[in-house]
Amino acid sequence: MTKTMLTLHRWLGLVAGVMILIAAGTAIGLNHQDAWRRPPQGGAAAQSPFQKYVLSTAVDPTDSRRVLVGTNDGVFRSLDAGQTWEEAVLPVPAEQAGTILFDPHRPGVVYLSLRSIGVFRSEDHGDIWEEMTLPFYPPEGTQVTGLSLDGAGRVLIATTEGLYLQAASGGEWRHLAKPAAPKAEDGKQLAQLMYDLHDGRFWGTYGVPITDAVSVALIVLVLSGYFLYFGRVIRVRLSRMRAARAAAAREKAPEPLVSP
Repeated sequence: MTKTMLTLHRWLGLVAGVMILIAAGTAIGLNHQDAWRRPPQGGAAAQSPFQKYVLSTAVDPTDSRRVLVGTNDGVFRSLDAGQTWEEAVLPVPAEQAGTILFDPHRPGVVYLSLRSIGVFRSEDHGDIWEEMTLPFYPPEGTQVTGLSLDGAGRVLIATTEGLYLQAASGGEWRHLAKPAAPKAEDGKQLAQLMYDLHDGRFWGTYGVPITDAVSVALIVLVLSGYFLYFGRVIRVRLSRMRAARAAAAREKAPEPLVSP
């Protein structure tokens, strides 16, 4: 019984180690997609923002040549209807740019939401951005999941903790009751939660480097465990082989002659 349990434990450990390597490796891969994603074929790839995942787009209603694109790792701007692109300068790393909106009532005003950082506003078509004061601090865990403007010019922010509404004139934010999610969306919400936990974005700004460090530590532990285990197995087998050869050599050796 003990021998069976030891054998089962050994094989479960080997399989679990492989699964840990896969989980840790994919977590690092999700956090650094730009390092391994193949750029699109065609010319001017270096000037195109589409080497990254596009999360949002917006066209200036006052000038259709001015286009903004939000990606998983930056906001890009074109002034010639997409012929050339430049990265917009923000006061923070523009990660997970989920929503970009031009205000139809105020020319030049643009809103931008960054999932784990906050909401930003520009009054000059996206040249200069300023962070809006929110009643919560996204890096501490509350995620910005959506942004919209109503017909009266009010700003509505959707977060993981509910909805926030600000009047068109600015001022204080009003927290609205969090609507009950439709049952059909429960699976999607759970999938998003698992995705955010896996790549560390659930924990805010420091989640990604922490997840990277934990993943690297797990990979080192598993590989070093394999090295120690298989090294011991190889040493034991070599020792047994040497002992078997020595025993065989002793059996074949001629017996010494005994003098009368």
